[in-house]
Amino acid sequence: MEPLLAAVIFGVVITLVYYIFYLVVVKGFEPPIRIFNYFKDRYTKYSRNQKVKEKMREYETVCGLHKPSVLGSTIVFAILVLFISLLLFKVVFFTVVTTGSMSPTFDRGDLVLMQRVHIEPVEGDIITLERKESMLPITHRVVAVTEDGVRTKGDAAGSVDPWTAPREDIQAEAIQVGQKPIVLKNVGDYFILDTSVMRVGRYGTEYAFLKNVFATVKVYGYALCIFAILGYVLLTLKDMKS
Repeated sequence: MEPLLAAVIFGVVITLVYYIFYLVVVKGFEPPIRIFNYFKDRYTKYSRNQKVKEKMREYETVCGLHKPSVLGSTIVFAILVLFISLLLFKVVFFTVVTTGSMSPTFDRGDLVLMQRVHIEPVEGDIITLERKESMLPITHRVVAVTEDGVRTKGDAAGSVDPWTAPREDIQAEAIQVGQKPIVLKNVGDYFILDTSVMRVGRYGTEYAFLKNVFATVKVYGYALCIFAILGYVLLTLKDMKS
C-alpha cells in the first residue's frame, strides 16, 4: 500500500505543477508573488491613509475644532436632569399588579408603566385610582367618563365597578403603545406581600431582604445621580476652557 500511496501523491503533485504552468502560460494567470505584492501594496496604502487620518484628528484636537458646544452640552444636561426628575418625583413609574382583575392584559405580579404628566382619561384608558373600598390602589380600564367622574372595569370582570371615581381619586394613567400598556411580566412578584405564606411574602425571607436592597439602591442611586451630574458639568466646563 505504501508504494501505491507514494505513486498517487507524486501524480497529484505533478498534475498540480502542470496545471499551474498551464494557467500562467496559457491563461495569463498571475504568479503567487504578484498576488502577494498586490495585497502588500493595498495594505501599505491603507496604513498610509490611516496615518493621515490620525494626523488630521490630532490637528483638529489641537485647533479645538471638536470642543463641545454650549448648546449641545446644555441639551444633553437638560435631558439627563429631566429623566432623573421623572424617576425621582415618580412622574413616570411602574406600579405592581396585585390581582388578576385585568387578565389577560396583565396579571398579578406584573409591572405596568404609569405616568402623571398628563391625566385626561378617556374610554379605553387604563388608570390607577385610590378607593376607600380597597386598601391597595386599583388599576382598571375606563369604560365611561361622566361629569361626576369615571366608571371603570377590570378586563377579567363581568361587570362594571360599583363606583364612579372622581378625578381627584385618579393617581396615574398607563402609558400605552398601540393601545397596549407597557408591561414587565412576573417582575412584581417580589414586591407583593402575601401574609398567607410564611407571614412574610411569597418568597419567604427574601421579601424582607429584597425590600431592604431596593431601599438602599434607591437612596444611593439618587446620590450617584447627583455626583454624575456634577461630574458631567465639571468635565464639560473643563473641555470648554482647554
